[in-house]
Amino acid sequence: MEGEGVLLIATKQRLLVVDLTKLQNLDSTDTEFPAAPLSAVKVFNFVEKGFPFGASFFMRESKLYMVGGEKTRAGLSEEELCTPSSANLDESFGKRGLSPYIYVSDLTTLDSITQFREHPLTMLAPKTSPIIEEIEGKIYALSGPSCHYKDFLPAPVFEVYDPSLDRLEALPLPLFYQENSYDGPAYIIHDYSVVGTTIYVRAGDNYYSYSVNDRIWDFLGNSRHEIPVQAPLLPGINGKFVPAYKDILICFSLHALSALMLPQDGGPPLIQFLHEVYEDRLDMVSWREVGVIVALGEHEMCVIRPKVVEIENVIIHRIYVATFRVEKLNSSSPAPKLAKSASNSQTSDHDSDVQDTDDSAPIQDSDNSAPVQDSNYSVPFLSVTCLSKGFYNLPEWGCERPKIRSAFFHRWSKVSPN
Repeated sequence: MEGEGVLLIATKQRLLVVDLTKLQNLDSTDTEFPAAPLSAVKVFNFVEKGFPFGASFFMRESKLYMVGGEKTRAGLSEEELCTPSSANLDESFGKRGLSPYIYVSDLTTLDSITQFREHPLTMLAPKTSPIIEEIEGKIYALSGPSCHYKDFLPAPVFEVYDPSLDRLEALPLPLFYQENSYDGPAYIIHDYSVVGTTIYVRAGDNYYSYSVNDRIWDFLGNSRHEIPVQAPLLPGINGKFVPAYKDILICFSLHALSALMLPQDGGPPLIQFLHEVYEDRLDMVSWREVGVIVALGEHEMCVIRPKVVEIENVIIHRIYVATFRVEKLNSSSPAPKLAKSASNSQTSDHDSDVQDTDDSAPIQDSDNSAPVQDSNYSVPFLSVTCLSKGFYNLPEWGCERPKIRSAFFHRWSKVSPN
């Protein structure tokens, strides 16, 4: 496999390390019992180890960083952690339980992945469930929805780190955080995306943008159709570009997995449903848990989606994982069946979870079934080779709702056994 290595899957309190070489090609449905266990070679409950609940992760220069979050009191039960309240915060930590700290681990060996140490740099203010993005070499951190905290957000809620200067700088307060408050549906960040040097945020029912170059927040209104960006790049579509192709986006849309080819002139995208990887029988309509897409190499991709199923009156946590390879078709290639188009009659169930404020978060935590509008009919433009796919049991999730906050791929030559 082009992308041999480990898959890192982060939730609000756990980090799973998965050996990609052990994934199988399973011909099973989500309701079959039993299912194979996921090949998680490490399960790191960082909250039990004293790190903040709801911390965010990002990778840079072969290191994994853990940022922000909310420190819970010691001795809480699994059920208490999964039903947060302000009384569960350790107010002696950081600022009333909120974490300004950054932790880092090395990605050199399997054991080093979960050996986090405190970074000498701390943020200017704590960040709850932060959105972390690297844009033009700088790291941007924006406070996201809180799990426990019910007061004003510590300022600044938005800041940037410049590695070349080793300096943090406060950035303008977002328009949706009036007086640093997010206590209300209008302030809840549902999803976000980055297009070039602009960050787009959907908070409440409205869209906002932040220009990295101009350092200005703009209010864009409540209609995605009025924003001058191609629909698949706006908040609400969970997608990842194939590294080998700057115009091919793999995303969850229309209750399916799709490949979108984005024209350079900004016109409607071409769409090809990837049924070889993600079939209709997976019943996307009934899934509340949001999946993520990870690039494994220049042509290889991975999709991950958790699900809670009830079998014989027993609640079971499952996860669907598939890896696949895509290549653009040329004119001499045999033409597969005609690709389908996105229909304007499709409606999004994106807003069905708006009131579930504990689960409103960045793009990884949003409902990514928003339709891709105005797409064209097209002959398939990709060949797709499924490398592995199937449902796995995931007992390591315990009582935690199986919500993936982020996922990363790290390549190395061999995974050592535990």
